[in-house]
Amino acid sequence: MTIMDVKDNIKDLEMAKKRDHKILITDEAIEKVPRIEYKNISESEYDIIRELAKKVLLISKNEKNSNEIAITYSMNSASHIHEDQYIGVAIGYEHGVDPISNTTAYHLVTSAKECIVIVLHNHPSLSDFSLSDVQFLLNYASVKMMVVVTNLGNISYLVKGEQYLYEKAITLFNEAVDLSNKAGDLKGLQKAARYFLKNCHMAGIDYDNK
Repeated sequence: MTIMDVKDNIKDLEMAKKRDHKILITDEAIEKVPRIEYKNISESEYDIIRELAKKVLLISKNEKNSNEIAITYSMNSASHIHEDQYIGVAIGYEHGVDPISNTTAYHLVTSAKECIVIVLHNHPSLSDFSLSDVQFLLNYASVKMMVVVTNLGNISYLVKGEQYLYEKAITLFNEAVDLSNKAGDLKGLQKAARYFLKNCHMAGIDYDNK
């Protein structure tokens, strides 16, 4: 089974299991976003990623009622991140966002060599990576790393290392999807996502949260 064969009910199940309570973004949460020394990423990117993670929160807070946002940029265009044509900003809704719904983001993901996607999650019950996030990371070879920032300013990330094994990653993902399909409650859904996060190192993917 390839990643394109996975059933479309992943997102539906995740949305159904999310809590109704939305955490509103505060100025304190924006300032709290940490500078992280990311594995398998050049040090020159650390401050850029922090700036863009804060930008995700700021846009959501000021313009989108703390709803979900995604920013995409190409690492080979990092010096131009203040220019709109080099950053894709996708606007989501309370329960999700499609990172490539923005034209610039789509262009970057489909044409750039290595991209970083920063996604805002605003529900504490699924504040870490969902299986939909994982699916996106695996589906696009150009996406080197995905960063999740919560409305509270916390950071999690997945990054493909030099030993990244696509087929192994797909196997782990499909096993997690199977667990997700059997999940009867939020706890089961979270367990399915954690299964992938716990084992993704076997496919050459580094995971961490701060």
